[in-house]
Amino acid sequence: MSGTDSTDASRTPKWGQSELDPIGSIESRFFRQPLRSPFQLQAVSEDMAGEQWLLCADGEWPPEAIWKPLSEACAIIVGVDGGTDAALSRNLAVTMATGDFDSITDTEVERIALPDQNASDLEKSLQFASENGAEVVNIVGVEGGEIDHQLAAFAALVEAPTELEIYMHMSEHVVMRCLDDLELVLDEGTKLSLFAFTACANVSISGVEFPLDEEPLAFSTRGLHNVALGVPVHIQSDGALVVVVAREHN
Repeated sequence: MSGTDSTDASRTPKWGQSELDPIGSIESRFFRQPLRSPFQLQAVSEDMAGEQWLLCADGEWPPEAIWKPLSEACAIIVGVDGGTDAALSRNLAVTMATGDFDSITDTEVERIALPDQNASDLEKSLQFASENGAEVVNIVGVEGGEIDHQLAAFAALVEAPTELEIYMHMSEHVVMRCLDDLELVLDEGTKLSLFAFTACANVSISGVEFPLDEEPLAFSTRGLHNVALGVPVHIQSDGALVVVVAREHN
């Protein structure tokens, strides 16, 4: 099944399969040894290429049990504008701050100006991460606040460069995208939902209570509240899907 930007089968994300298991919780399911990336900008050290990145936004953060292991696993920690203050207040070693800096206080953190007003600071930061070697990007600080900002975070997830593997970490959910193929290793009973953010003519999902087999999916409630059966969950789509996975299950 073709996707928006088909990738090699070896690069198909397999969320939940990892040699890194630092805390034995849902967080441990996405940690992985990153590949080296050919994308680099001269302005950024080659040491950043191929590492996991953590983007810290300025919304509500999940509990420390979620963000702290992330900060320890990610080599590059980026404060997204005002998210820099949120990260520093948690004593994180922020590598740099990105954005247009309309909400950051004065700090000594290196600033990478991304002034384009046609995109959000999160979207611009994801583009910057892609251009500088990131392959796995984790995001915190996207909950709460104004509803338009929350929706913009989902839009940034969908519009980010296709080569990025992205996880938005919330208090009760982990959110990711499927642009072609995605495999999830989930415990039996784990709840998950699919939302089509672009036109999808052929969507398939197996390993769940309510499977789909090359069926159309629009932005609707049809993909809401599915349940994993305890075997690998395979998702395929010819458009952009947002996948929401619950941390707790019955």
